Amino acid sequence: MVSSIDTSTPQVLNNHISVQVAASYSGYSLQYLRRLLRASKVEGIKIGQLWLVDKGALDIYIEKAQDATDQRFGPR
Repeated sequence: MVSSIDTSTPQVLNNHISVQVAASYSGYSLQYLRRLLRASKVEGIKIGQLWLVDKGALDIYIEKAQDATDQRFGPR
């Protein structure tokens, strides 16, 4: 018996969300989020080619970006 997984709702794993969900949540592009993850500026987990973003770490990064005087790094 094959179990089906509901992909219509975003999956959360230990407070980690997919990059696609993080992009819609934060306003950042997929490429920018992946760059932040690779540079360890935002915590996350890489499973194969799939990145999962720590939602708490993303919230902290967004707060710091909004508080910064240089607004180039804020969400669009």
